[in-house]
Amino acid sequence: MEKQIFNATLVIAFFFMIAMAFFNLIIGNFVLIGLTLFVIAGLLVCFNLLRKKNKYKLAYYIFGLSIYPFLAISFFYNDGIQGPIFYIFLLSHLVILSVSTHGGYVFWTLVNGTFFFILYYIGVFHEVWIPKMYNSKDIIFVDHTLTYAACLAGITFLVLTLKKFYRVQKNKVKEKTNELMQLNRSLTKTSAQKDKIITIISHDLKNPLQSIMQTMELMKNGDLPPEEVAFLHEELSKITSRTYNMMENILDWSSFELKNKTVRVREIKLKALIEDTTEIFKVMAKQKQIALLLEYKKNPLVKIETDRLLLIYRNLVQNAIKFTPIGGKVKVEINAKGRSVSISIQDDGVGISEERQKKIFDQDIKSTYGTEQEKGTGMGLHLCFQNAHRLGGKIDVKSVEGNGSVFILTFPDGLA
Repeated sequence: MEKQIFNATLVIAFFFMIAMAFFNLIIGNFVLIGLTLFVIAGLLVCFNLLRKKNKYKLAYYIFGLSIYPFLAISFFYNDGIQGPIFYIFLLSHLVILSVSTHGGYVFWTLVNGTFFFILYYIGVFHEVWIPKMYNSKDIIFVDHTLTYAACLAGITFLVLTLKKFYRVQKNKVKEKTNELMQLNRSLTKTSAQKDKIITIISHDLKNPLQSIMQTMELMKNGDLPPEEVAFLHEELSKITSRTYNMMENILDWSSFELKNKTVRVREIKLKALIEDTTEIFKVMAKQKQIALLLEYKKNPLVKIETDRLLLIYRNLVQNAIKFTPIGGKVKVEINAKGRSVSISIQDDGVGISEERQKKIFDQDIKSTYGTEQEKGTGMGLHLCFQNAHRLGGKIDVKSVEGNGSVFILTFPDGLA
């Protein structure tokens, strides 16, 4: 901004000096004509340094250090305090301050004040030192009027330029602030999404991995008959393969979520979609001696974000197993009516109190322990609630404390 103001000031000063040269030619003040031409040459040097050689500081110091000697000489050959030089003193100070750095304000103010007081003292107490150049009141009037008008125009130009640059910079700052706010919102959203993904991975993979570890522990003890070991080998192979596939799907979906990519929609029969996941949970349920029953009243065709649907299904079934005591039962029922599909997960576990049901889908709900002290994250049902809405569906819960719960996920089939 300072460079542009300085550049414009040099241009205006150049034309002002040319006008002054012509005026001094008319009134016959040849000393001031020579001085004016010298200043014009100095302005051209400063302009060249500023525009061609990009030496702003050098041009700035040449301009500042030469302007006051020029004004001092002009004072003596322009009738001292009878002339208009002191108008230019104020304009010059304003120009220098406009293009000066913060540290130069005091210095240039002292220079301006020193020159003014010395020259004014000479003009008042030693006026005989100053030659009389004006020979009529008309010339005095014209000289003062032109100089004042030029200074007034210069001050107006500088103030308008500063206000213009202030508005431009203010708008740029506003734009940058908006960009930073959007970036901050984006980062906050990404961070929250990342935390959510970590929670999902932790929640969905921990229980299957625990099941695998428990199966391996049984085999390690060596107390089982050979046919039971062979059966566990086969079961372990199946659950490991299915858990690995589930992990790949979760990580793949997580990558899409973090990158905010387009949702992935598949058209598939519901039974084919949840079969592998259900088999993993059957092994987990078996280790708690829980019967996991899956009933298809209908096997609807759906067109949906399958990763999101599986996320909800995994969480609801895991919760049902978690809060069902040893020897209990979990029943999953698939049904469809019109364009609506429902998945019901019913257990005969510990149930949920009425007070807890009111805020069971809240984000800040505290984690609870399962019937075998299984520890959860406290985020599962909140994630289910959010993702059900993303699918255009909803989750209803019915429960009596001490007498089991039923969670019903309802969503459109997406075929319409």
